[in-house]
Amino acid sequence: MRNKQNYLLLIAITLSIFAVNLNAQTKSKYSYAAQKNLIPAELGKVYLGMPFNEFAKQFDMKNAEVGDTRFDWLEVKIPVAKGNVTNLTVKVHGLESDEKEAILTEETITKKDEFGEEYEETINRLNLDKLTSKGIVYAMYIDFKKEFDLKSYVIKTYGKKGEVRKADDEYHFFDIQWTNKTSDGLDWLIRSFHEGDSRSLQLLGRIDNTEWGL
Repeated sequence: MRNKQNYLLLIAITLSIFAVNLNAQTKSKYSYAAQKNLIPAELGKVYLGMPFNEFAKQFDMKNAEVGDTRFDWLEVKIPVAKGNVTNLTVKVHGLESDEKEAILTEETITKKDEFGEEYEETINRLNLDKLTSKGIVYAMYIDFKKEFDLKSYVIKTYGKKGEVRKADDEYHFFDIQWTNKTSDGLDWLIRSFHEGDSRSLQLLGRIDNTEWGL
């Protein structure tokens, strides 16, 4: 009897360990708590490595527009009018081609060209009811109002020791760039464009198998 009890106890412990390991593998290791100091407050409780279906719940997505779908990633432009932020574009990793097709729907809208002439264009929207936990956000491209002092904001937020590139530099991919690593283990590239007419910030997660992966 004692041997049987010991055997059953061993099985129970083994199953418990397996369940804990499985949960650790499926749950994202990244977190808002670790990253919040690097993300503009206007965006709310979002973070890099966040499952896209959870990310999408933080915004009004009805006018979100999906870009070119030929690439491995999914690019989604989200209109945001909150504080100094005007637009947010994110890239999503981890969706297979058929999974991307399942969450997209076409819509024909009317746009205006630079001369004010109207024209029709067919674009991709998201079918929000079909979003799943597959796919994580690994990059955010944030646009700000032109009058916003982005330079002061980024220096205060990311520090004075960023890598500076002048506009006439042949490798001018940014005005200032920083690297960082948050307590959840994520390596970052942070790029600001603020010296010209543009006011934009790039938050790039160096997540494996993405274009920014190490």
